[in-house]
Amino acid sequence: MKQVIIFSNCDQNFALDIARIERIIEYTTPKKVPETAEFLKGVIPYNGQVLPIIDLNRRLYGVNAQDSEKAKVIVISWNGTFLGLMVDEVLGIRNLEETAFEDAALGDGRLSREYVRGFIKTGEDLIIHLDTDRLFDFRQTEEILALDTPQ
Repeated sequence: MKQVIIFSNCDQNFALDIARIERIIEYTTPKKVPETAEFLKGVIPYNGQVLPIIDLNRRLYGVNAQDSEKAKVIVISWNGTFLGLMVDEVLGIRNLEETAFEDAALGDGRLSREYVRGFIKTGEDLIIHLDTDRLFDFRQTEEILALDTPQ
């Protein structure tokens, strides 16, 4: 059994391994940081640190997330610090059998997006299993880490 958190962005369901999750917090409007990537919504104070907030809709689909009552921030452990992922809605935590997970390999190649770890089959739905370690390229990672303070 593997435990994941399921959330929705742009009418698509995604999953993250529960072991990477620090906590889920209410979305509050972050302070915008000048001259940063468009997917970086800004920063908020979090446990005496600065928490970068990533707009996953912007990062994955190129469209801005809508601030709504259902919007949440999933705080994850990432590169020795914490990172907040703004999501449209958290759907819940699921325990899944290993057989529900499918590798991202398609045919002889791999999907073009390295951050797709694979897929989770649940009935008629396919949930995209994200790999947060590969969500950003080197330059993007350096930009985000420049805003952080260590855990």
